[in-house]
Amino acid sequence: MSSQHKTNWRPWLVFAGCCVLSLVGFGLIVNTAGLYYTPLCEELGISRAQIALASSIMAIAAMPTMLLAGGIMKRVDSRVLISVCITVVALLFLLQSFFTQLWQFYVSFALMGVAYVIPISLAPSVLLTNWFEDKLGLAMGIALGISGIGGMIFNPIVSAWITNLGWRSSYRITALVLAVCILPFAIFAFKFRPDASRNEYAYGHVASADEKRGVQTELTGMSAKQAFKTKSFALLVVVSVLLQVVAAMVQHVSGHEVAQGLTLEQGSLVVSGIMLGAAVGKATIGMLLDRMKTELVILIYAAVGLIGWGLMALSGAVTPATIAGFLAGLGQGVVLVALPWMIRQFFGQKDYATILSVVSVFGSVASAIAGTAHGAVYDLTGSYLPSLVGNVAFYVIAAAAAIMAYKLRPAKDARTNR
Repeated sequence: MSSQHKTNWRPWLVFAGCCVLSLVGFGLIVNTAGLYYTPLCEELGISRAQIALASSIMAIAAMPTMLLAGGIMKRVDSRVLISVCITVVALLFLLQSFFTQLWQFYVSFALMGVAYVIPISLAPSVLLTNWFEDKLGLAMGIALGISGIGGMIFNPIVSAWITNLGWRSSYRITALVLAVCILPFAIFAFKFRPDASRNEYAYGHVASADEKRGVQTELTGMSAKQAFKTKSFALLVVVSVLLQVVAAMVQHVSGHEVAQGLTLEQGSLVVSGIMLGAAVGKATIGMLLDRMKTELVILIYAAVGLIGWGLMALSGAVTPATIAGFLAGLGQGVVLVALPWMIRQFFGQKDYATILSVVSVFGSVASAIAGTAHGAVYDLTGSYLPSLVGNVAFYVIAAAAAIMAYKLRPAKDARTNR
């Protein structure tokens, strides 16, 4: 590697910023919403279902934004775009601390759904894809995996804020932390792609003669329209849908464990096992994707995931159930890291953001439906066992679809067309 690349610090600044986005952004915006349900219900005199609807509204509002996000990121300076989005989210948290009516939360959560999707759900994968050619799996795995750590860190912290300072103060502190931690990276680090005229290159990139003269080349890869016509794209959508249906079961795990005879605290421990497993799974699968055959890595993690859900169906004690949860979490690396990694490998950088956003929307819709469907299964049968058995089957089908997508991926010359 040339000295030019050895001194190329910009990709690692982008990587650090993406880690902060996942840790702080995902940890505070997504993972702690449920902590406010009880105090809000008590203060506003509303039911849990009424306040939980706010999170559903946020998820629904996020879907059309996700569809448009890829095109927006290509047209608007990422530093401006992410800064505006994070500022909007922070201001919404600040405004929520003054709310006194339920409808105000519905409106704010709808706006938050529009604003948080680009910086939290899409930007880390897109920016890392543009700034890393070597070690992309490692960078993506660590940066995306930190979101689970963020949940583990901020859940007790936000709980303490709410308990000791009140939910209104907690919202204000959250707004401040988001702005202070993320905005500096958003303003100074999050360029959409390297600029050859400024001697900026992706990590591991070998500059062409034109680039060495400062000429900016176009991103390579297939157009979104071309990608949508491939069998690999359809198969990756299948993977996203099936594994998001599996992931939607996580919100019911504590209920399953209580039905198995465990306490609510023990059930939450199993959920923590899943979150820890997901963090480890996302980090390690990224490292292995850079070093081993893609099919083998997918097979290993899918097998671990289905074993985890299978053991959860059989476990009636807290220790084996927590171990099962950890294994189930490890398997989530397939949908959370391997899927965006494969999209980059199959279709290149040209329309990566658009292709990823469309695949993600299919998964989001499946997750939203599955969350209710798993509950309906329990209502009809009195058990989550059918859902757990279904998760095992879905992993088998998803693994087969992912491996087939890899086998049928577009030829390299099709992916490098300018």
